[in-house]
Amino acid sequence: MKKIIILGALCAAFSAHAAEATPQAALDQFLRFELDGGRLRNDTEGYFEQVHLVDGWKTDALNCDAARCKAVVTFNYTPTAGLDMEQAVPHPKGGSSQVEYTVLQKGGQWQVESGKDTPHVSRVAMEKLLKDGL
Repeated sequence: MKKIIILGALCAAFSAHAAEATPQAALDQFLRFELDGGRLRNDTEGYFEQVHLVDGWKTDALNCDAARCKAVVTFNYTPTAGLDMEQAVPHPKGGSSQVEYTVLQKGGQWQVESGKDTPHVSRVAMEKLLKDGL
């Protein structure tokens, strides 16, 4: 199975990539990075075999307490039935799920705290990445 590479040194990359003046701006920046396949471009941290293919998403309001905010993002998955893409986590009929993100304030800037969960990548971005050979 073709391996999909994740971005190495996630914390440093997210700090540099998603440090923003507001928690909402940091979350929006991270989601653009994530959905464009930004976590698939380096092998320093290991590999993901698959990604969740996403057709759409919606962010709920941030719930903040001092220098820590939580946000729930609802991802709408691409139906994978009949899709010839082994890199996609199976969602035969599509569907959706909610993922909670934590946004922290560090040094006056906000950034998304991220784990090593399976990446969410837009279907359009994934098709382009595969066409371009990752």
